[in-house]
Amino acid sequence: MEKIQIGDYFLFFCKKAHTKNIRLRFDRKGNLILTAPWFCRKAKAVAFAQQNIDWIQKHAAHQISAKHFQNGDVIMLLGKTYTIFHNPLHKGGVLINDNQLIVGGEETFMHRRITDFAKQRLYEYMQEKVLKMAAALNEKPTKIVLRDTSSRWGSCSSNKRINFCWKLAFAPLFVIDYIAAHETAHLKEMNHGPDFWQTVAKLNVQQAEAQIWLRKHGRELQAVE
Repeated sequence: MEKIQIGDYFLFFCKKAHTKNIRLRFDRKGNLILTAPWFCRKAKAVAFAQQNIDWIQKHAAHQISAKHFQNGDVIMLLGKTYTIFHNPLHKGGVLINDNQLIVGGEETFMHRRITDFAKQRLYEYMQEKVLKMAAALNEKPTKIVLRDTSSRWGSCSSNKRINFCWKLAFAPLFVIDYIAAHETAHLKEMNHGPDFWQTVAKLNVQQAEAQIWLRKHGRELQAVE
C-alpha cells in the first residue's frame, strides 16, 4: 500500500479488483485506509479523501493507537494486575514475581516476549476451563486454538473446534470465563436461540457484566499487537 498525506493525516492507498466503490475506513490498528477499484485513477481517489476530510477528522479523534507494552506499564493478565519490569540480566524470558512481570533480554523484544507469555498462559487456562465446562454439558471440543481475530472474541465450528482471540489474556477473568462459556455452549447449541442462552446460564458466568465490559473496553483490547 502507498502512504499518502491528506492535510494533517496520513492514509494508506490501495486498489482492489473486487471493490466497486471508493471507500475510507480505519483498520483495527487505527490506520486510515483508502481503497479504490482497480480501474480508478489515484487522483480521483485522493480527491474523494479530500472531500471527506470532515469525516476523517471526526473519526480520527476516536481511534485508539496500537498498544505496545513498555517497561513500567501496568497491565492485566488473566485478571491480575502486574507492573512490567525489564531486567536484561534475566535469562528466563518472562517471570511473575508477586505483582511484577519481569521480562529479560533486550528491551526491543520485550513486547513480543510478553505477548508470547500471555498466549501460553491463556491457552493453558482455556484448556482447563473449557474442558471442565464441556464436561458439565456432556460435551467435548475436538481442539482449542488461539487466533488473532478482530471481528469476534471466539468461535465454535461444526466439528467442535473452539477458537479464542489471544488478546483475551489481557481482559478481566470474568470476561474470559464468559467467552469460554459462550463458545463451550455452542458445542451443544450451534445458534443463539433460547436454548443456547439457557446453556450459557448453566455454566454460571457473569454474562451481563462481561458483555458490558467488552462494549466499553473491547477496542482497547484489540489495540494490543
